[in-house]
Amino acid sequence: MLKNDIPELCLYFDLEWVPDAEGARRFFDLPAETTELDAMQALWEHSPQYNAETNPRPFLKYMFSKVVSIAFLARRVVYRDEGRSIEFRLGSFPELPVEMGEVSEAEIIEKFLHSVGLRKPQLVGYNSVESDLQVLIQRGMINEVTAPGFNKRPDKPWEGYDYFDGRNSEGHLDILKRFSFDRSMQPKLDELAKFCGFPGKIDVHGDQVTDLWLAGDLRSIIEYNLTDALNTYLVWLRLAYFCGKLTGEDYFEELEAFRAFLAAEIAKPEKAFLQTFVDKWPD
Repeated sequence: MLKNDIPELCLYFDLEWVPDAEGARRFFDLPAETTELDAMQALWEHSPQYNAETNPRPFLKYMFSKVVSIAFLARRVVYRDEGRSIEFRLGSFPELPVEMGEVSEAEIIEKFLHSVGLRKPQLVGYNSVESDLQVLIQRGMINEVTAPGFNKRPDKPWEGYDYFDGRNSEGHLDILKRFSFDRSMQPKLDELAKFCGFPGKIDVHGDQVTDLWLAGDLRSIIEYNLTDALNTYLVWLRLAYFCGKLTGEDYFEELEAFRAFLAAEIAKPEKAFLQTFVDKWPD
């Protein structure tokens, strides 16, 4: 199921986006004073799936959606005098703490893609082939982002990661694609995480993100985004163990190392919200 050994650098990532009100004003030639909600409403009503009673907020084409947060967890294998260990880093664009006025979609996308292109980690997502990657590309183009390192494709599979060739490269590993082939049977990340005994989503769900944005609560969106990145990692870890890429000893040691990492993160004021995540994941 997983062909290659676990790389020394993996990046578990997740995106959050909302309808692009400014784009809607341009697309529909709306007056400049059109409110953000009214501009979003125009996009929803433009969707063929729109129904005022049964589907008032249909899922929009990715190009109509603005990226407001990218969360990631980096997992790196390090070797020191005391031996091999795993180090983690949890972060986001924009970073916490944050204010609404600090958000630039172009900057969010450019920073993330530049980092990926520079460090060349294995990207790991959940349903990321059909969602996150497409969002990054389409919105990157719309925002005049340039990302040559991320987009560089090797001539041969062994010459480096190809983030766009899922058949010959594991540079971009979409966990969902590894075990779900029937759309009607595809588990949601929250469902799979909770059935595996992991926390899953805490206080926020995807359909609440737009309302949080309209309320000016970007902090809650980023916190939600970060917990999805954590759940993605934990589901990946279980998959790697299932595939025999980790021994039982390595698997349980990494779980303990990850718990210790979370405990250290909680001590940071901007990461204190992770206490709820840990509370829902008993030993």
